[in-house]
Amino acid sequence: MSDGHDRRSFFRELFRGAQRAAGELASFRDSLADHGEQAWGPGLAGYSETTQRPVPALPVWRLASAEDLRDICRQVDREGWADAAAALARPSIRLTPDVDGLSWLGGSPRVPAYFEWPTWDGLELVFLGQLRLADLPSTALPDTGSLLLFFALDRTPRGLKAADDGACRVLHVTEEPVEELLRGHALPEMAVSASVELTLPDDPEPLIELDGWALDEWAGLRERLAAAQGAELEERATEYHALHRLLGYPDTYAGGMELDAQLVANGIDLDDEPYTHPRIDELSPGAAGWRLLLQLSSDDELGVELDYLERLFVWIRDEDLRAGRFDRVRAFVR
Repeated sequence: MSDGHDRRSFFRELFRGAQRAAGELASFRDSLADHGEQAWGPGLAGYSETTQRPVPALPVWRLASAEDLRDICRQVDREGWADAAAALARPSIRLTPDVDGLSWLGGSPRVPAYFEWPTWDGLELVFLGQLRLADLPSTALPDTGSLLLFFALDRTPRGLKAADDGACRVLHVTEEPVEELLRGHALPEMAVSASVELTLPDDPEPLIELDGWALDEWAGLRERLAAAQGAELEERATEYHALHRLLGYPDTYAGGMELDAQLVANGIDLDDEPYTHPRIDELSPGAAGWRLLLQLSSDDELGVELDYLERLFVWIRDEDLRAGRFDRVRAFVR
């Protein structure tokens, strides 16, 4: 195994350890709140005055092609990466504020008469948005109906435990809406429109094995790809953007969520040293079958305020996405 791979594995495990610590801190904070103590909070709570504020993300102005990506590989003297990069590239839909948008985040869902509000652990979930599929660019998603997103935002489970299953619900409603369901804890409604960009993962293994220096070159390639579409690469931006997206690759330093989704979906808690679990070798290959469904960022306009400007990442198996099944998603806050 290469030194570059070893370094990536080390830092990935270090980051996951930090995530577990953050989850424990969140649990401690929640226990303080349960006992009436003041504590900074996630979800619907506020930032401190010294915390960096989210900046609204902008739509991309063009979708890069596979040939554009190959040209960029040549520009950085990495033409040998072109085929693998093209194989890894995935389109992603940015959801950005637009008063004329026909989908929306926050607000209230428009649903059929039979609709039942989803709950978790005895509490109603918070409605996060409704995406009208017919108005989105053509993707692997169904082309009719709407996707409705709900999450336990007032408790913000981090997704590290198998018991967090159901804290995030994605519902595909195919019937025409006949009523608007109102709840007192509704977020501000923000209409959004869609623009498509080509995205690459932060780590291109197994198609390209990179050492530490080449990983930096890969990030530079991704930065050029983003710029060619009128966007910034989030990990190299000076500001945190309220960047919401469907499909593609996540904007995060917390790599390896595909494996985490695979483990948690199979009943393994991530705060119990999961990578030494006796089933790790059996389950790990299934990580390749998971992909990002939706990313929701901390956003002042939307009233979503996650700790340390984190994001909600919702993952789905490829086979479930192709079949239009959205009842087995896994969600992480990172």
